[in-house]
Amino acid sequence: MKLVFKAFFLSLLFTSACYAADKLQFIQPRVAEAPPGARVMAAFMQIHNPGKHDIRIEQISSPHFEHVQMHLSAENNGIASMQQQKFLSIKAASTLILAPGSYHLMLIKPAKRYLEGDNIVLDLTISNGKNLKLNVPVKKTSAAKNNTTTRPSPAKCGHGKCGSGKCGSGKCGGTK
Repeated sequence: MKLVFKAFFLSLLFTSACYAADKLQFIQPRVAEAPPGARVMAAFMQIHNPGKHDIRIEQISSPHFEHVQMHLSAENNGIASMQQQKFLSIKAASTLILAPGSYHLMLIKPAKRYLEGDNIVLDLTISNGKNLKLNVPVKKTSAAKNNTTTRPSPAKCGHGKCGSGKCGSGKCGGTK
């Protein structure tokens, strides 16, 4: 009888740990509306893990896209690049921010053009094997709304970070 009770108690502990792992909170999820003919879109959000254990998102798919990839944008010697990530790790009692110029989701080959007001379904597989379904609204965004950092205007840039090609630095497509 004691053995049965111990097994039952341990199974309850294991079940509660697994249940806690899918308690992620998705704050302000959004997919940026893309121009006509775009073959990729991007999703941004904050993912909060209120639990006591780290959680990994190991796979993401969507019935609306051929592929979904987890990416990290980085800049090295003034050259921007994106590196595909095998997973996203959300530390215990922490928030992972998916934003332009940082972690984000690349939504590749949309089934159709998605406009503001449409909803995208994302299917997430987390580290304990559980699956979560997330409905994410498509929203119109501008470069200023999408960016977490303030980009200088071309007239004031001079550092090659504005991307306009008009600042005269020679680093962003313009001439020095």
